[in-house]
Amino acid sequence: MIDTIVTGIALVAVLIARVPAAEAAARSAVAARLRSLYTLTAILLALRLLTPVVAATPLVVALMIVAAWLPFAALRLVEELCRRHARRVVKLLALGGGIAFSMLAVTLGVVWSEGALLALAAWQAAMLALMIVQMARARRDLRTAERRTLDSFLLALLLTIPLALSDFTALLPDAPVRGGAIAVLVIVLGSSRLTDDRGTPLGLLADLAVALSAGGMVALIAQAMMPQALQLAAAGWALAALLLLVERTRGRAAAGSGLTAALARVPGDDLPAILSAHPLLEGAQLLDGDRLAAYPPASIARLLDHRIVGADLADAETRDAARELLAATQATHLIRVSRTPPRLLAVAAGGLAGRGLDDELALAARLIEGAA
Repeated sequence: MIDTIVTGIALVAVLIARVPAAEAAARSAVAARLRSLYTLTAILLALRLLTPVVAATPLVVALMIVAAWLPFAALRLVEELCRRHARRVVKLLALGGGIAFSMLAVTLGVVWSEGALLALAAWQAAMLALMIVQMARARRDLRTAERRTLDSFLLALLLTIPLALSDFTALLPDAPVRGGAIAVLVIVLGSSRLTDDRGTPLGLLADLAVALSAGGMVALIAQAMMPQALQLAAAGWALAALLLLVERTRGRAAAGSGLTAALARVPGDDLPAILSAHPLLEGAQLLDGDRLAAYPPASIARLLDHRIVGADLADAETRDAARELLAATQATHLIRVSRTPPRLLAVAAGGLAGRGLDDELALAARLIEGAA
């Protein structure tokens, strides 16, 4: 019963977290991959809720197929976060495992042997470990905002390994609570912080500590009344995590990145002072002269027609030029500093920057061009 409640809470949390990811998907490859991962996870949780109620073989088959493809979807997200492709062998392992276990699901139907379940658990754990290794290696080559995003996911994945393994009864038959849904909540809490300036590993730990405290209080209260204190603590933890997510989602637009407030405190209209007002601008790259000479002048001229440039421009030629320059500079936005001489500011805001940040950067762009 408690496992069902925790799974239901996790499903609601995933659906809530999917909304901002879907909103940013058109502008961010990271958000698009995260949306896909959230979609698969929501389907998995929904099927887990349905299969005990509706004893139908197609539902069980669908459940195992979705579970087989989750590591592949997670690997695609990790590739975007790291801004590099995974090694060929890792990709083949993810793709081959998805195909193999999908075929196994169709073949076995409802009855999975203990060996097959252990093989699935071992493969998923191996994929998690390989993704963690890739992120650990790639983090030093990323810019500050992107490294912060990556570190949050890295910590979340490290925390989810024991929780995810507890989902397999063949490995831990006496576990009082299945941790798969709790692992989903950890991932969702980590990603929910990536849309604002609190997206750090310490922020994720703070969220987990708050939720753990709530679960502990529930356990202490329940200890005197019933023996299922640990299960109730898990449910209390899950509910606290959901409430944190709801609070953050509601306050996300109002909180912003702090860029507008920082610009408001800049004395005068001095360009260096504006660029040093906020870490987002201070870590930006100024592109001029030789750095733009490698690109066709016509492409640069099209980019300079826009005060601020992202990867979601309507014009196809300009969009292609923007994406090429954004990829080369590991940036998410380009701000026009001046037309003559042509100068652009490449800003790396992290892969899940929301539309609210676009408005803040538009204001910054006006000030920057005016001061140039």
